[in-house]
Amino acid sequence: MNKEVQVTFSLTERQADFLKQFAAKQYPGAKDNVCTVYPIHVVENTRYTYIPYHEDLTDYFDPDTLSFSFDYERQMWFESETRLVEEYVEYTDEEVYIPIVPFGDMQGKEMKDVHGEIISVDDFNDYFKVYGIENVAMCWREKHYEPAAFFLIREEAEKYMKYQRHNLIKPRIFSHAAGYDNRGDIPDFWELLMKVGTQLNEIEKGVDSHV
Repeated sequence: MNKEVQVTFSLTERQADFLKQFAAKQYPGAKDNVCTVYPIHVVENTRYTYIPYHEDLTDYFDPDTLSFSFDYERQMWFESETRLVEEYVEYTDEEVYIPIVPFGDMQGKEMKDVHGEIISVDDFNDYFKVYGIENVAMCWREKHYEPAAFFLIREEAEKYMKYQRHNLIKPRIFSHAAGYDNRGDIPDFWELLMKVGTQLNEIEKGVDSHV
C-alpha cells in the first residue's frame, strides 16, 4: 500500500479550470474516454504515401488504394478509374457517348474509342485511351495519420480542431491508451490529476476536502 503524502501548492486559475474540467469529463468510465483506459487524446493529420503503379507490384498492395490522376500537377486524385473518367468529362466539358464502366468490364475485349478506332484493352492505359484520356498517372495511395497535438481532455482536442482547422489536413481525434499493464508513470500521473480535479470540484460545491 502506497503511503499518502499531504502537499499544499498553488494553482493558476487556468490550471484549476483544466483540472476541474478533467475530473468532470474524463473520470473512469466517462463517455469522453471512449472506452479507453488512461486515454491521451491526439489530434492527427491525414497523410498519404504514394507508390507508383507497376503491374509487377499488384500482388503487394491493396487494390482498393489504387488512385488515378489526369492533371499535370497531380493535385487531383480519384479513388477509381470510373471516377477519373467522370471528372475528366466534367472538367473538359467533352461529350463522351461510351458508357463509363470499370476497367474489369473492358479488359480482354476490343472496344471502339471516342475516335471510332478499335482498341484491344489489355491494361489501364488502353482503358483510358478508349475515353480519349492521356497523361494518366496511377499509384497506390496509402493513408496514414500523423500526430499534430496531444490532450488529456477530449473537449480541448475538439476545440483545437476548430481553431487550427486551417493548419490541419482532414484531421481526426484518436484516443490512445497508456498501454496494457503499464506500470510506468502515466497511470499515476493521470490518477493524480483526477484526484486534484475531483477535490477542486468538491470544494466548489461546498464539500469538505483537502488539496
